[in-house]
Amino acid sequence: MTKTRIVAYSRLASFFILVAVTIFGIYRFATGDWTSVTAYWKDHLGIIPLLLGISVIDVMLEAIAWMWVYHRFRIRAFDRGGSCAFLAGRAGLLLPAQLGRLIRPDAMVKLDRARVADALKAEGVVFVLDGISVVALLAGLLAYRTHPGAAPVVAIAMVVAMVFLGNTISRFMANTYLHLPSTFWWAWPTMFITLINMGGWVANGIALHVVVADLPGNMTLWDSLFLGPGSAVLGVATGLPGGIGVTEGILGASLRIRSVPVEHLAVAVAAFRLITFWIWIPIGWLAIAILRRRLSAPGPSPTATVLPKGEGV
Repeated sequence: MTKTRIVAYSRLASFFILVAVTIFGIYRFATGDWTSVTAYWKDHLGIIPLLLGISVIDVMLEAIAWMWVYHRFRIRAFDRGGSCAFLAGRAGLLLPAQLGRLIRPDAMVKLDRARVADALKAEGVVFVLDGISVVALLAGLLAYRTHPGAAPVVAIAMVVAMVFLGNTISRFMANTYLHLPSTFWWAWPTMFITLINMGGWVANGIALHVVVADLPGNMTLWDSLFLGPGSAVLGVATGLPGGIGVTEGILGASLRIRSVPVEHLAVAVAAFRLITFWIWIPIGWLAIAILRRRLSAPGPSPTATVLPKGEGV
């Protein structure tokens, strides 16, 4: 009960922060220098296609990592059906508490590629490895502040440490369905999947930097690499759908601390979130529509198959 109240109060506090930040942002935007904002974006229209391209790279890297995890569970995902199932998950970005992740395993089950339990287990592993990748990236960036050469060492060490922790926890679940053999954790594919996810988070940070690099203020590449993934993680951690409000609030406050004028940061944050978050939701619904049409087509399912045992974990 206490934990439930804490979660409820944290969401309520996040909502009030969002309202306060939104009102302040609208006020400052309305009273700010619109001329400079308009002039800036007229001279930087090339940012939009570049931002879109980086966002696509980000999603592609995430998709490869997702498909690889399912492949290791002997669930075929490296094809059009798997791609649609992955993108369908984007339709659930507005669901709270990561419930949108259930769309992808549900799609794989409906495609007759996996049992419910196996698909859910694979999706859980995807979530864990994605979490490891972003924590390792942020740790490496913090180490860079102290000694640049230590950044990759700290990041890789963090990955190894967390994979070791995952394997240790898994051993305690040896007699449960959640158990994963050490051959899953201590394997090169696990490390590569984590690094691919990390590459996706780096792309997310670079996308933010593309937007803010030429803005007035003191935003650096390090700031963007840290704030892009960091704000997304903190936003999602609140349990709010897609971290809406919290992510924007953190980005806006951080840009303001770095002396970016409010009227500029409001448009910058809106552009960044539109391309890296909002635009993928209708794409997710389109993927769901394609899957439904595929499943409703007459005749046997062309996707009903499982990988050979030799290609699993």
